Amino acid sequence: MNSSERVETSSETPECFILLWMYRLEDHNMHFFGATAVGKSQGMLLRSYRLSGDGEESDSREDDGSRSAHRQGGQADDMEEDADSDDVFTDGEDRSRRHSSKRDSEMSLVDQNLLLPDLPSELDLVLDPDGDLAYYWMGAVALAVLYNYWVIILRLAFAEMREEGPHQLVLCELDLFCDLVYVLDFLVQHRTGYLEEGMLVFDPYKLSSHYRSQPWFWRDVVAILPLQYICSLLLRIVPFQTCGHLSDSSCLLLRLARLLKLHSLAQFFDVTDTRISNPNRLRAFKLTMYLGVVIHWVGCFYYMLSEYEGLGTNDWVYSSAPAFKDFTSKYIRCMYWSTMTLTTIGGASNPVTNLEYIFTGVTFLIGVFVFAAVVGNVGDVISNLNAARTDFQNRMDSIKLYMTHRKVPEALQSRVKRWAGYAWHRTQTLDEVSLLEMLPERLRAEIAIHVHLETLRRVTIFEDCEQGLLCDLVLKLRSQIYSPGDYICRTGETGREMYIINHGTVQILVPENTTGERKVVATLTKGNSFGEISVLKLDGGGNKRTADVISVGYSELLVLSRKDLLSALVEYPDAKKLLEAQAKERLGQNKEARGATDADGFEASQSMNRKAFRGGSTSGVSPGKELAELRNIIEELRTFDSQTKYFCLV
Repeated sequence: MNSSERVETSSETPECFILLWMYRLEDHNMHFFGATAVGKSQGMLLRSYRLSGDGEESDSREDDGSRSAHRQGGQADDMEEDADSDDVFTDGEDRSRRHSSKRDSEMSLVDQNLLLPDLPSELDLVLDPDGDLAYYWMGAVALAVLYNYWVIILRLAFAEMREEGPHQLVLCELDLFCDLVYVLDFLVQHRTGYLEEGMLVFDPYKLSSHYRSQPWFWRDVVAILPLQYICSLLLRIVPFQTCGHLSDSSCLLLRLARLLKLHSLAQFFDVTDTRISNPNRLRAFKLTMYLGVVIHWVGCFYYMLSEYEGLGTNDWVYSSAPAFKDFTSKYIRCMYWSTMTLTTIGGASNPVTNLEYIFTGVTFLIGVFVFAAVVGNVGDVISNLNAARTDFQNRMDSIKLYMTHRKVPEALQSRVKRWAGYAWHRTQTLDEVSLLEMLPERLRAEIAIHVHLETLRRVTIFEDCEQGLLCDLVLKLRSQIYSPGDYICRTGETGREMYIINHGTVQILVPENTTGERKVVATLTKGNSFGEISVLKLDGGGNKRTADVISVGYSELLVLSRKDLLSALVEYPDAKKLLEAQAKERLGQNKEARGATDADGFEASQSMNRKAFRGGSTSGVSPGKELAELRNIIEELRTFDSQTKYFCLV
């Protein structure tokens, strides 16, 4: 059985990927499944495809009239071909032959561990739950829910909000709009994707089943029932001469079902919490909003109870004085009473009747629980706002206490404090490694690539290296911050690391032959590197630093150890040759520069190490010798770590 399909992409979705075609042999028929552009920028997953069977083709969607399919007498007309599109199969044996070869090439792609879900045979719109479109729609639904929570009880409590007038027309239109949003959201939820074992589900039947299995499904069903409109229609048909006002209130009571959709508001806040960089402010706003809603409802209930008891019948109920009869005065005074009672501040008149006592007691209990939750959460929010800073201050207090106890000189203490202040300003933490420990290795790798890959690409010796090597090296970079005047390298030290300047400026100094005075031979800034020749160990084994490197101001350097570089180069032998060639070229340039200025300042016995301030030459170094040198360096690192572990603070 022949089948033909073609992937169609739209120019309106530039950021898209194409799902591979997949064949499935079922019931002796060849079924063809495919999917087209998934527009991530729009947050909408659009899939179109064609099934063929019994020798007939089904219709497929064409691109803006660039192609058209015509049928006449059961025969298919020729279809135009684009230069970049797949071949279109013609009828007869030629189609079968070309389709078979095409299928072989396509199935070779499917073999690459790619698993695709079964796709239905119809045009489907699936909303990406993580896309912007889904997020904005959730925001619209959340506003509709918040409107109902604020307005429904207000109209039930105050007769002025139910009277005929311009405000009544506006409220009716808003009611209708929010009800329409509820109904549309009920439909959208049936086409909102979800993840199943990490794969986004497309099947509309699975999407509907998933939504129906959610605990809030039946609440959504009740929330969209048009009970108010049915009640209003009955009032127009059946004459109610004596209870018209009560009937209007009864219709408004039926709108209380709209309040069952509170979970949509909570979901919107949860998603927003993950999308913004400072969620603590959102949490503070959310708590304030919830508190305002509770105060609003209690105030409305207070006025409803006052009307039931009789306005002005005692000191506890709302006054019946003419000065307090306008809606604004009523609402403000009721909200004031609600706030005073919920916060248990008191000041209001004591209740008189049993119903008033019950209502006041229940309000006190609600106030205790609500404000306990709000105050506790607000305290947590405020603590979280300054959690990183508080942790930083605690660690700095411990360091200062240690330095005072050990009688560290004041000048050195000042340097430590200034360094800590700069480190906090640059990274908002003292230890990036421990900060990201909770993340899985893959996510840590992606963050490191995003933060440091461009800096590594700017390094001259890495410009021509392949992407895989750079990604491996990025994971091995360590950030170090140096204070003004700090020595990064000293003459005669063993070169164990290379450095990449991420921020700041450093100077290279070497002593003159005659006077011994150190002279600045180079000034390096962001994107420059030094020490790579020593790391590659091109001096035949000496590997000693041939110059001093000092920090000018505060400098943030990315450190790459020789051990990490060599371990990464094992998988990239071509890159290793390229790095060695570039390092040797730079080594020759440095030798010429040193010879011209006579600024090397080294004794004759050190002539082997006078290559450059970055290192020497490796010609003639065998792999076995290199491995032995690597083992020696590892042992030196262990010895060095054990000797300096008590001096890590300074």
